[in-house]
Amino acid sequence: MPALSQRAQEALYPSVREMFELAATEPTAISFAIGEPGFDTPHPIIDAAYAAASRGDTHYTPNRGAADLRKAWCRYRREHDGPDYDPNDEIIITAGGMEAIYLALIATLDIGDDILIPDPGYANYFGQVRMVHANVVPVPLHAGNGFRMRASEVEEAITPRTKALLLNSPSNPTGAIIDPDELAAIAEVAVKHDLWVISDEVYRAFVYDDDVRCLSIASMPEMKERTIVVDSFSKTFAMTGWRIGCAFGPKPIIDQMTIMQENVVSCVPGALQTGAAAALDNGSDILPTMKTAYRANRDMVVSAIADMPLVSCNIPDGAFYVLVDVSATGMDDHEFAVRLLHEGKVVVTPASGFGSRGRGFVRMSYVGTAQATAEGLRRMRTWLESL
Repeated sequence: MPALSQRAQEALYPSVREMFELAATEPTAISFAIGEPGFDTPHPIIDAAYAAASRGDTHYTPNRGAADLRKAWCRYRREHDGPDYDPNDEIIITAGGMEAIYLALIATLDIGDDILIPDPGYANYFGQVRMVHANVVPVPLHAGNGFRMRASEVEEAITPRTKALLLNSPSNPTGAIIDPDELAAIAEVAVKHDLWVISDEVYRAFVYDDDVRCLSIASMPEMKERTIVVDSFSKTFAMTGWRIGCAFGPKPIIDQMTIMQENVVSCVPGALQTGAAAALDNGSDILPTMKTAYRANRDMVVSAIADMPLVSCNIPDGAFYVLVDVSATGMDDHEFAVRLLHEGKVVVTPASGFGSRGRGFVRMSYVGTAQATAEGLRRMRTWLESL
């Protein structure tokens, strides 16, 4: 058999998927591993997609995406504190947020360029950067600062080959939200050093406290023309399996991403785009329902961790993740996760898979039912006490 390409051999397999597959060997385990809403897509969205397919919307769609969805999404962003984007030129509908990030990386980075990535950060960022043959330069995030990115450390990380900065606020895996003043300072650094910014905002709807503000860096002065905003229906409307994402950005880069889309997936299914447009146009009660449930789960998790021996955590600002410091157990995060799975019947994700600064932490996703969350926390405490 011929050899695999070097690029294929360098691809990374996320630790969350490793734990997901390992958990299959423990069918009674309670999972805090997968970052997927614990709700099904609302039926009005499904009905709209079904009706579209039934009336013949089963053919190719424009590479850029259906006009109705582009208009609805631009309007939705404008009404939720985002910049005003032209639906004809400044948005592309993609196969999930991950494709939007991948196209943005190809559009902004040449082989050998550097991109600044939060550490700890979403594992797929690291894998995608390697796939486009660019280099990850980590921006360290600190538990003592709630894992919030600082402009000073962004600037310190810049190299002569730095071309772009990737932001994720609210963050996977930390749940941190960048403070508005700090975000403005990061914008000044991006302008000063002439950087592209890829802003992953797929968790932007999940903010739980009234005194916390989550802004888009694209709304800062001089930033709209250098920022590619990535958004998705996956988390906001419980539509992970639909694979509907988008990128907002300046016309020249969206035009180029549209050309590349033809060569990657061609287009996104029309009936699914109709369902997504229905979610934006008609509204849905799924988001406030999810936020209420996740905030209660977050508070339950943080309170329970505070009462457990050998572990600790910050209070996350948003998303639906928390990083738990397990270093006092004497185990590394991978050993901790594997032992907790087999001995305590609870699934968590070793955070070393999210970057070097994730070592000694595990990520917990609090999207389960209140009952499952409470039982998982009880099992975790019992196991820790047995140590």
